[in-house]
Amino acid sequence: MKRVLLASVLIMTALALLVFACQPTGALPEYASQTGEPCATCHISPSGGGLRTPRGLAWVSQGRPGAVPGLTDALALLGVRLTSNEADFVAAPGNVRAPEPPRTVPVQVEHVRAWLRTYEGN
Repeated sequence: MKRVLLASVLIMTALALLVFACQPTGALPEYASQTGEPCATCHISPSGGGLRTPRGLAWVSQGRPGAVPGLTDALALLGVRLTSNEADFVAAPGNVRAPEPPRTVPVQVEHVRAWLRTYEGN
């Protein structure tokens, strides 16, 4: 009986230590002071902590220097190569059409007002 009690106490103590030792780390206000950036620069959550943005990932991968890299620099540090073709953003001649104006439905204002006065809701 004593062995079972001792074993259960040891297991409970080990579980308690494991729970307290595995607390997630959060954003530190010192980092915001050090970089001059708000927590949302590096973290998806505006209050900091949790998942990081690409800028935050690049900042940590550089060893937390004094400045957070810009987005394009951060993406380059993470291995993302941004390329664009200007032809993709230029309309071909003759293919440009003006948008059609929205169709209007004639509404009898007094009819709608009368219906709204009698409407009892959902």
